[in-house]
Amino acid sequence: MIHAFYDARREARRSGDLSLLAPFLAADVRWSEPDVGDHMGFLKGPDAVIDMIGRALAATDGSFELGVSRTVETGSHVAALIVWSATRDGREIEGREMVVYEVQDGCIASAWFYPENIADDQAFWGE
Repeated sequence: MIHAFYDARREARRSGDLSLLAPFLAADVRWSEPDVGDHMGFLKGPDAVIDMIGRALAATDGSFELGVSRTVETGSHVAALIVWSATRDGREIEGREMVVYEVQDGCIASAWFYPENIADDQAFWGE
């Protein structure tokens, strides 16, 4: 399910149709990213998550790309190692983060992100 979400995110990035992500998000999804840019922080609801992804893509002229490196699944939770890259204002960055997803009824109910190098993220996103 998490791999399918990232496949849909890749297609949404390519096509510009972020609504492709909505079927993967629970109506009351809780999403917590480190507050390192104006598009991140604690979000609630699919509209807020999709808006955040749109703002991250806009801030990077569409270059913000993520992929799943590996996962571990236990019942209703998935731990995923995410690799990502982006370019912003001529600066390039690559990173990794651990994400713990809670999945309910086939949808992401919550996501908690733990970056490998928060200082690099803060420098890149402008905090």
